Amino acid sequence: MRWRRVLDAVFPHIEPLSAADQAAEDQRLLDDEAAIAASTWTPGEELALDEAQRVADADMERVRIAEGKATTYLAVLAALVPIIITLQAANWEKKAGPAPDSARLFVLAVATIYIAAVGYHAFKTLQVTGFQRVGEAELVRAWSGPDHMRKVIRGTLLASRRSRNAVNAKVTRIRVTHEHLLRAFGTFILLLLLDPLFHLAGFRNAAQEPAPTRVIVERPPKAVQPPAANCPAPATPADRVEPTGVASTRLGARGADRGSSTGLNRRPAPDRQSTPTGGGGRPDEARACPAPPPVEDAWGEHQTSDSVTPGERE
Repeated sequence: MRWRRVLDAVFPHIEPLSAADQAAEDQRLLDDEAAIAASTWTPGEELALDEAQRVADADMERVRIAEGKATTYLAVLAALVPIIITLQAANWEKKAGPAPDSARLFVLAVATIYIAAVGYHAFKTLQVTGFQRVGEAELVRAWSGPDHMRKVIRGTLLASRRSRNAVNAKVTRIRVTHEHLLRAFGTFILLLLLDPLFHLAGFRNAAQEPAPTRVIVERPPKAVQPPAANCPAPATPADRVEPTGVASTRLGARGADRGSSTGLNRRPAPDRQSTPTGGGGRPDEARACPAPPPVEDAWGEHQTSDSVTPGERE
């Protein structure tokens, strides 16, 4: 029995009657009906009729209060549903505080269960239920014979007693709805306190930390200017004429006449600027040709267009 009390404290619910309890309730109804039918209410029938009407009105008032509260709770439920959706979206999009996602999801799931229970019991309270009352036909039959006051009193009391179970069911459901709404409210308060409590405890959620910023600098490729169409190709070592019978010595003679070379190893210097020929050249062909790269000759020296001849070496 203790675990049932704990369960009822955590999640209030309505337990159905057992077979023995249901049989006892049915027997009590039969006994009350027999006692009402056997009563004569003499003297003081007018006072008995007033009391019977008061009992019937009190039961109907209980029904109206229960249904009114159920309507109010449904309005509160309609206001809480967008809050739940907003909190859930913030949790999945990692826009919440430092509280762990597991704790936040657990508390949000508990609050959702309580809200669902509130809606279920509120709708069950508003469910249409049949009630008994003294109508026109009963009044006509009562006044058609003797003891009409006694018949009206008996009919009013019997209708109230037979409708008591339906009235009690509505009142019980609205009480359970109220308990679930209180627990849902407390769960929402706990959900709002999660982030401040974890923040005071020094907890930091790694998922909330911003990612390091990476700056990527893209440099555009350097534009390569294509050579003019009539520029000569750069010289290679294979294009040089190796001297024969001449010692591979470095240039060291003073006063050597660099202008009296025989031109054995001289390549004519390419024109620095090409001119259009034949009148059909394009304007871009007159651009300056790039200087050829230095190329090593047979003696291991860099040779340009102004190379010396073997006769100039010592």
